[in-house]
Amino acid sequence: MSDEIEGQGEIAADGARPVPSCVELGVTDTDILSDIRVVDAETGERIDKIIFADAEAGKVRRYAVENGALVLEDDRFKVIEEDRPIR
Repeated sequence: MSDEIEGQGEIAADGARPVPSCVELGVTDTDILSDIRVVDAETGERIDKIIFADAEAGKVRRYAVENGALVLEDDRFKVIEEDRPIR
């Protein structure tokens, strides 16, 4: 039997808690979300304003940002869904 929590990925480098492979705004604990940085696996570029990210499936849902501001579309924040390798 493993100490790894199913779906939570590897143990963090400092051993404090598991690193999740999937996070979602409003579902994942805010303490965990505040420590998570999602990056493009190919370029190393940070992906900001994440709503949902699944590293195993390569799925990202995020808010659109232009010039540092969230983009409004029909009185709602524009959401972008992407298939891309992330870590």
